[in-house]
Amino acid sequence: MSDVRALLLTDVVDSTKLSESLGDAAIAGLWAAHDRVARDLLPRHRGREIDKTDGMLLLFDEAADAVAYAAEYHRALAGLPIPLKARAGLHVGPVILRENSADDIRRGAKPLEVDGISKPTAARVMALAQGGQILLTAEAQRALGDSTTWARQSHGHWAMKGLSEPIEIFEIGEPGTAFSAPPEGDKGYLVVRVGERWLPVRKIPNNLPLQVTSFLGRERELADAKAMLAKTRLLTLLGMGGLGKTRLSLQIAEEVMVDYPDGVWFLDLAPIQDPVLVAAEAARVLEVHEEPGRPLMQSLGNHLKSRKTLLIFDNCEHVVKAAADLAAALLRAAPNVSIVTSSREALRVPGEQAYPILPLPVPRQGDGLEALGRSTAVRLFVERAQLHKPAFALTEREAPAVAELVARLEGIPLALELAAARIRSLTVTDINARLKDRYKLLTGGGRVLLQRQQTLRSLVDWSYDLLNPGEQTLLARLGVFAGGFDLPSAEEVCSADPLLPEDILDMLGSLVEKSLVMLDERDEGTRYRMLETIRDYAREKEEQGGHAVDTQTRHCNHYFAMAKEANRGLKGSQQAEWVQRVETELDNLRGAMTVSLSGVVDPFIAVKFTVAMLGFWILRGYSTEGRAMVKAALAMPEIQASDLAQAHALYVGAALAESQSDYGEAEQMLVTCLDLRRRLENPVDIAATLSTLALARLSIGDWASARENESEALGIFRSLNDRFGEAIGLLHLGQIEMYVDDDARARSHLEACLSIAREIKNQEVEGECQRLLGEIAYEAGDLAHARQWLTRSLTVCREAGDKRGDAIAQWWLGRVDLRAAHLESARGRLDTALQSFRAFKMQEELLGCLEDHAALAAQEGDPVRAVGLLAAATVSRARLGLAAAPRAVRRHEELQDALHRALPDDAFAAAWNEGRDGELEGAIRLATAPRSEPVTAGSA
Repeated sequence: MSDVRALLLTDVVDSTKLSESLGDAAIAGLWAAHDRVARDLLPRHRGREIDKTDGMLLLFDEAADAVAYAAEYHRALAGLPIPLKARAGLHVGPVILRENSADDIRRGAKPLEVDGISKPTAARVMALAQGGQILLTAEAQRALGDSTTWARQSHGHWAMKGLSEPIEIFEIGEPGTAFSAPPEGDKGYLVVRVGERWLPVRKIPNNLPLQVTSFLGRERELADAKAMLAKTRLLTLLGMGGLGKTRLSLQIAEEVMVDYPDGVWFLDLAPIQDPVLVAAEAARVLEVHEEPGRPLMQSLGNHLKSRKTLLIFDNCEHVVKAAADLAAALLRAAPNVSIVTSSREALRVPGEQAYPILPLPVPRQGDGLEALGRSTAVRLFVERAQLHKPAFALTEREAPAVAELVARLEGIPLALELAAARIRSLTVTDINARLKDRYKLLTGGGRVLLQRQQTLRSLVDWSYDLLNPGEQTLLARLGVFAGGFDLPSAEEVCSADPLLPEDILDMLGSLVEKSLVMLDERDEGTRYRMLETIRDYAREKEEQGGHAVDTQTRHCNHYFAMAKEANRGLKGSQQAEWVQRVETELDNLRGAMTVSLSGVVDPFIAVKFTVAMLGFWILRGYSTEGRAMVKAALAMPEIQASDLAQAHALYVGAALAESQSDYGEAEQMLVTCLDLRRRLENPVDIAATLSTLALARLSIGDWASARENESEALGIFRSLNDRFGEAIGLLHLGQIEMYVDDDARARSHLEACLSIAREIKNQEVEGECQRLLGEIAYEAGDLAHARQWLTRSLTVCREAGDKRGDAIAQWWLGRVDLRAAHLESARGRLDTALQSFRAFKMQEELLGCLEDHAALAAQEGDPVRAVGLLAAATVSRARLGLAAAPRAVRRHEELQDALHRALPDDAFAAAWNEGRDGELEGAIRLATAPRSEPVTAGSA
């Protein structure tokens, strides 16, 4: 008979090494001390010792007692004369308790044996843990209930040696514990469920969309494509629309992910209408932005140069040249990058392997029920039909009609899915009859591809003709949306005569039932999307009806209104929600901005769009894209003829340039903007321009002009009772006073700013204030308060979705760790910050962080690496014209002097010249390389 108990296994790490280094006598004393503290804790937590080796097998009635014991056990080991670390694994499950006889106990047996699968399960979980970790199974996690005493985090499902099925692993610890996933190896590895299979993930970063239907009918193509990808770096899945190329490419990515440890990234090019945005979309997905004076394509190549990565370019045909140029550039620059593309035509890039995707094989005439059941085309139709009518089955009676339908539709997956959507209201025989009549209208064309395109077109036409007039109108109008849409947007954009807003929901539901629109359930709400083949068809219908311009105008106006609302929302307590909403609608916003530049709508909307999107672009690292939009708007004749519009565009362009440390262009644009705005006599705009100009001038070292500009701006904001503007003015004045080492005045400004930020619930300003106060504490040597302020800033930034603020807070926490000699923690934070600064093109912060990496290398005993990094940062700062604050200059000089003393003159000069002559990208790679990896500063 079994009982449910909590089993905790512990194991002291590196015990063999300790024995070898300490010797038998000393290790025996250490083990005695270990056993004493481990056993003394048991009565307090109601536990019982079952077995003992380099750790213990312990039995508890309650999971909570086991966790409390493990946490106290870890603390006790850390306090031993020679501190120890142990791993711990907890499982709750049925056990068989078996008592040994008194005679056996006298012969050395344990009093109590524990049998059952729970014991090896707990052992496997313990084996995954690292020193100081407590890992537990899902059963143990559930047994703990909803207690908030402990912080918990899932590390996903793990396949482990000796267990037949993967299990979910959790980590538990006291609040504030920094959790980390266990390392993968022969003891276990992370897996993800794909259909009926568990596939290894290996912690590979990716953005692959979740698939909601099973992968069916393309097993041979999947195997072929995977084999080809092992031999070529560019594989193009070639075929007309509707054949399932996207679904196949995603399945390939899922199954080969383990071979690409640096990431698998999906680029959906369907919403991209401007070929220029193809590289920008790749940069967005990879979080890469161009450097001043360096094309974005080159920045992408540098980012991927040393990475083993798989890229999926989906729907290339309408931007085929841009996609081909990008693929060719990346393949040249990055030798370990592979690319899978889907297109209706080949990219014609050297080395490309094209793999034609054909319709699914159709059954032969006269095939019986068993043969039909094996047909992939039939199986696909039946499975999709059952989604609409669960009772549908392939029976002897239905088989002939199904075989006829599948053959008539030539095995085209999209056609099969559209036909399956009609099963709810029509029999298979009815569908065949209607399609037979329609096919009489087809005009031949000798080529097989043309026939298949006609087949699909006929099927889509048929599906369209079965709609009522209102549904036809709605479908055509929905083609204007890019990347999906929600119900309110559909109601706003599509409800022009003859449709009313209240008509949209029911009609949309009908289109979903007919598989012409797809439903996408998300945590943030329901969204809809269309397959690109259907969207192309819908846009064509709208063009033919002569209504495309009207629909584009409504779409542009709707998303312009949303951008304005988002601009307000990003300044308040709902910043994080608005960040996510704008990210979700980014393709639609891009489409609307393209329309605003086309002359279809009021040209001034183009500039108004840039004003509305400014905060988002900066916050999320899209400044390059924003600057391109500003440049296009400034080129419009209507904008050039308007002082007001020009001033707005110049201000936005300057703010974006400043966010990428291009202070020369920012100052130039702002001086022109200020001149225009003073003539227009709008005090709010004058104050905003002065405030932004102050930061630009401070960044090039002109602190006196910066203080003068910001003081004037603050006075205007206060006269207008503009609390947000006042907060920004105080924030900037705090930065200016910090620059000139007047920390007392800086603190006064920042504390006033923090009070206003909390009053108006602006998380971005609140987080930045807290960070600056942390910097002041750091400069004063008060590391405890510095860490406190910076941790608060980090929390606020993460709650607000402020990636830039998050990165800066991480950087300064790394500085605190560095000064406190917590080198491992400092390295992790500085590495994370450096990569973020590179992604967001935050040049000033990047160079400061690179200098801190030099200081870290010096503390780690690697002065040659330190000199190379310091040289690279120094030369780059001079090239970009970035001025450092006096205290930063002093730190730099002190570090350089210390490195001079640490190395002979010739060694210092050689290291300095190597760092000076290398590319900045090479220095970043050097800074973040593992300490055992030989990388030179000049490599890139």
